[in-house]
Amino acid sequence: MTCASVSRFAAGLLSGPPRSGRALGHGYIRFEDDVVAITPPGALRMPNGIECSLELSVGETVSIGNGELRTATSVAVDSGRRWDARPTPRYRLAVWPRPEIDPESLAGRGPGLTPLGDDILVGFLAAATLAGQDVRADAEGAANDTTALSATLLRLAAQGELPEAAHRLLEDGEIGPLLGFGHTSGAGMALGLALAAQSKEDTAARGVPLDVDGRHFRLRIVEQAPC
Repeated sequence: MTCASVSRFAAGLLSGPPRSGRALGHGYIRFEDDVVAITPPGALRMPNGIECSLELSVGETVSIGNGELRTATSVAVDSGRRWDARPTPRYRLAVWPRPEIDPESLAGRGPGLTPLGDDILVGFLAAATLAGQDVRADAEGAANDTTALSATLLRLAAQGELPEAAHRLLEDGEIGPLLGFGHTSGAGMALGLALAAQSKEDTAARGVPLDVDGRHFRLRIVEQAPC
């Protein structure tokens, strides 16, 4: 089978030397410190993703490299188009009340493949990067204290790369896809995006309701004037 689309990160692994890994479940495959996401065609894409019709069993052995992703029964060939996981924001975000963020205390906080603290950090680091800041050192520090999947997403966030659901918010002003992303991941990411993007004087008291870890916020989404 052929890939419908491939992220920059996954394309690098596909075109590189052969590596062996194992399926983690939910479409994720771990290759040592790197985790790849397999998403079905038409689904919202991931910055570490390969878009193809490939079903994986937990613990299944998978190899990547030399232009293909191979399991015991299937081969996905890297012939799909490249997907740019770095959005071009057209909307500015603000959240109220505005909590302080401490990256060191958030890393690895919470259960799951992507703990909630990491989801907030992904949004925060990506927004800071898109605003012109260099947060690679912060991402590396956080990556050392969490899961392999979160570590991969944190490093990509420090390059401004985000799940497609976040693109819908930053580029189109649509928050629905992001709030529907994972159990709590999307809400956490939205909070992080807003915290990095707004000034302390900015308020969003009349914004969209946003619930994160039992706390209630309001998120304001404002279209930016074209340059």
